[in-house]
Amino acid sequence: MRLHKPEYYENFFIMGGHLADDLCQGALPAVLAFMYQEGRLDSYADVALLVMFTTIVNAVAQPVTGLLADKKPRPWLMWVGMLLAGAGVMFLGLIESFPLMCLLIAINGVGVAAFHPAAGKMANIFAGSRVGRGMSIFSVGGNIGYALGPLYFTAFYMVLGLNATLLLIVPGVLMTGFFIARSRKYAVYARRDHRHRAARQSKEGLKDNYRGTLLLLLLVFGRSAAFASLVTFLPLYFMHVLGEPEEWSTLSVTVLGIAGAIATFCGGGFADRYGFTQWTRFVSVMACPFVLGFIFTDNAMLALLLLVGYSVFYYASMSPIVVIGQKLLPLHVGMATGITVGLGISFGGLTAPLLGSLGDHYGLTATMQAIVALAFLAALMSFLVPVVNRPRRTE
Repeated sequence: MRLHKPEYYENFFIMGGHLADDLCQGALPAVLAFMYQEGRLDSYADVALLVMFTTIVNAVAQPVTGLLADKKPRPWLMWVGMLLAGAGVMFLGLIESFPLMCLLIAINGVGVAAFHPAAGKMANIFAGSRVGRGMSIFSVGGNIGYALGPLYFTAFYMVLGLNATLLLIVPGVLMTGFFIARSRKYAVYARRDHRHRAARQSKEGLKDNYRGTLLLLLLVFGRSAAFASLVTFLPLYFMHVLGEPEEWSTLSVTVLGIAGAIATFCGGGFADRYGFTQWTRFVSVMACPFVLGFIFTDNAMLALLLLVGYSVFYYASMSPIVVIGQKLLPLHVGMATGITVGLGISFGGLTAPLLGSLGDHYGLTATMQAIVALAFLAALMSFLVPVVNRPRRTE
């Protein structure tokens, strides 16, 4: 374990890149909201279409860029991805053509998709024997980026208006300079890992487990559909069902994001100790009582506390699930990162409109009940995912 300790801290730098990359995607809803407010977008349907477009592009591109990262060491995809992600949103505030907006959104989706597999693979390499903790450090960068994105853009919007989109690329440019300066080191480690996996495949008959991966994706579907839809409709639920003001509704999403970031950072360490699949099963089950209790309370403070509990247990398995995917696809670690991270985001974006339609016909309470059912489905699915390792004894 000491052998990997010096390089394990390299993941804090990769975490910074993850933050810069996902800050662009996290800021996108706020950017589109202000564009609608200023008349650049004509309807809510236009806003929803652009969000769905980047979701679909992301879902298709991430497995492809993951394959590229696996076929040949390409750590440079990290900084290329960051720049594309930033370029795809920085000009949105300057244009009025809807087709051009779609093109820029597509560029953002490709950039986000290019970054995650390559960065996740490097994070796996540097983590060494502490892969759970290493991937947690990598993952929490995305949590922070999503949380900071709307705040970052809104702060500059108050001064610059929609021209503030130009500043969304700044963190990516800064991290790009850092990654280019370390590119030789990253290339050496990536090539060494590539040779090591090829040797293991030849000597040990190392194979990918596609059936186990499919079961893992079903788990990812249930988790993502439940949590992403919950966050989407939570402000409306607090306002229209619990009767709370708009400020309270916004605060609830922020609190969940903070709790999730802390849980993501800590979850990998527990998974290292108790086993990745075992830990994922435990937290998936533990999340259910909290989300179930949420729909049965009409007290806003209690509802928020229950949601914090749900958020903690949801995010505690985020990085372990990525590791499970990497262990099920040991010959395609980049693609495993792409599908667990990319599809984890995309599933939620694709199911939210369906649950929104359910709410239109039967009310937001029915939408929340469906979300609870998805959370319980995810807990059941976690027991079908193969055990990729046994709990490690404390040294």
